Amino acid sequence: MRNVIAKRIRAIFAVMLGVAMVFAAPLRPLAHESPVDHVDRAIRIWIDGNTLFLRYQLQLSERAAMMQLKTMDADGDGAVSDSERVVFFGAFAERLAKDLHVQLGERPLELKPAGRVELLPQCRQVFLFSSPTGALARGTVAGKLSDEFSRNYPGVYRWDGAKEKAKSEPRVVVSEAPKSQEAAGHPAVLVLKFEVVVP
Repeated sequence: MRNVIAKRIRAIFAVMLGVAMVFAAPLRPLAHESPVDHVDRAIRIWIDGNTLFLRYQLQLSERAAMMQLKTMDADGDGAVSDSERVVFFGAFAERLAKDLHVQLGERPLELKPAGRVELLPQCRQVFLFSSPTGALARGTVAGKLSDEFSRNYPGVYRWDGAKEKAKSEPRVVVSEAPKSQEAAGHPAVLVLKFEVVVP
């Protein structure tokens, strides 16, 4: 009888120890909100005068697009008006601008929305952002885009090459393929490295 009780106590202790180890382990936040909400991106960066432009295209899953529509319907009447759409995407673009970090050399740039979102078929949304660069000296300047939005919505990254520019204008070329960079204790962030070539 004592052996049976001792075995049960050891079993209960082992279960309690296992549960304690699970709760004691450091928690890591989820890399994204839902496994079906992956987002495909197309990125284009170019320089015009003393301004950097970032064209950021998202292709959402149907589920994520439907969730956006539900949020857009602020008055809950079952229909999305033009004004509701403008308000939603204006606020979304502002939040997105804070999640997209561009750096030229050692200097971070502050992106701002530059125009309304363009809505395309297949749940695609195109955002345009800009930031002043100041005068760029001749030569090559290293640049980097860190996409914090990809922490919650990972997916495929595609570089959308800009149209051919005059030889006298700055060119932006990808110097390293997009890849995920992981910070300690945080989900990975997609990082794109590029170079601005000023003739």
